[in-house]
Amino acid sequence: MILNEAQILERLVDPDPERRIIITPLLKPEEQFGPTSVDLRLGTDFQVMARTNLTHMDLMKDPEALSRDVQKHMQHVKVKPTEPFILHPGEFALASTLEYVKVPLDLAARLEGRSTWGRLGLQIHATAGFVDPGFRGALTFELSNVSNIPLPLYPGVRISQICFFLSTTTNLPYGKKRYTKYSGKTSTASSAFFKDPEYSRIREAQKQHSYR
Repeated sequence: MILNEAQILERLVDPDPERRIIITPLLKPEEQFGPTSVDLRLGTDFQVMARTNLTHMDLMKDPEALSRDVQKHMQHVKVKPTEPFILHPGEFALASTLEYVKVPLDLAARLEGRSTWGRLGLQIHATAGFVDPGFRGALTFELSNVSNIPLPLYPGVRISQICFFLSTTTNLPYGKKRYTKYSGKTSTASSAFFKDPEYSRIREAQKQHSYR
């Protein structure tokens, strides 16, 4: 069941911290509430893919070396509230919500784009629109411009919306998952794929194979 605007509002002011939804700052509720969603705003931190002399990402490096490679590929950009970040056609950038979000253990959420921006060619996520129960922090945008004109994106503009779904209470909230990588982040976070356990297993298998 998806929560409507009245149910979301009830959760925002629920006296029980285990049931309360947190969306802060909620600057203008009259502008941000929809029938079954709350609009979220663009923050001020961006990361864009930078051109480097790296020919490829060697996934079999140790995690620390991979982390350094990822940082070499990403250019960090801080935008003032009154200045635009220009997303050019075909470009990809990471950003985050202005708001800090906390999802209770009996709810899951979806982060989606707004139709207004979709009609201009802005996609706000590639695959990661699902928000687990127990998540807390700023939500990451995976921004793509699929139009043929540059898009000026201003911090504070509502480019997305979040909706909530009722679930049975989880025993494994996002922050307690064994390989959680993005819990509690308050700004734009680049990919930490190198922390996934599959790569260490592959490296170990390659090492054993080389000994034969």
